[in-house]
Amino acid sequence: MIIDFHTHIFPDSLAPKAIGALQKTAGMPVMFDGTANGLIGLLTVEGIDKAVVLNTVTNERQVDNVNAFAVDTQKHGKLIPFCSVHPLNENIPERLSELKSKGILGVKHHPDYVGIDFNDRRMFSLLEAVSELGMPLVIHTGYDPVSPDHVHASPDMILDVLGNFPKLTLIAAHLGGVAHWDEVAEKLCGKNLYFDTAFCCERVGITKEQGKKIFTRHDHEKILFGSDAPWAKPSEVLSFIEALNLGDESTEKILSKNAKRLLGLL
Repeated sequence: MIIDFHTHIFPDSLAPKAIGALQKTAGMPVMFDGTANGLIGLLTVEGIDKAVVLNTVTNERQVDNVNAFAVDTQKHGKLIPFCSVHPLNENIPERLSELKSKGILGVKHHPDYVGIDFNDRRMFSLLEAVSELGMPLVIHTGYDPVSPDHVHASPDMILDVLGNFPKLTLIAAHLGGVAHWDEVAEKLCGKNLYFDTAFCCERVGITKEQGKKIFTRHDHEKILFGSDAPWAKPSEVLSFIEALNLGDESTEKILSKNAKRLLGLL
């Protein structure tokens, strides 16, 4: 089994506009049309059994609609949706508790789109809520084209959050920090957090040597395979992982066993 822990979709009616806007910002092609059926088709062709879908809010007004879509996405048995809340929302613990009762297993947050540093005190209500509820939190880390001049989740910010929220199950996407992989290797490897491999391939600028350093220094039970589809094909990231020659046991952990344990699928 292979579980892709980092994918994105949008409601069918919004997908063309959303994908168009994101393509304009990122300047990158997409691998499917941004819909649930498009993702399922890609996963089937690529030999991926299940995928976590990371829904993300960018402002306080989107929360109800985004999370209604997340709950509805569960009807696609191949897809495991995560929800999202804005750190300035009221009643965050109650919102997340209700979503958890509806089958939502985790939360996605994108600090750059919200415009608040990950260790800002305005984040604390969200961080405390996910910690107490035991819901994994996936965050974008490092560079993002929507905020090219300021990183909102740097390794130092992540270390600060881990110190303040020791019960937090944190998944730092993109191996802990897009374009900050040497700093990740020095500061975050070996710490109590997960990395995912979303968009980690030569196309995004990470070298085999940088990847090898992170994989060597971090616990393989805390690394999750993710593609970042529609921005990359799963096979593209799988090829990067395979080139690191991690061995069968570690590869199985990264491709499925760690995700199954984290999601309660064992």
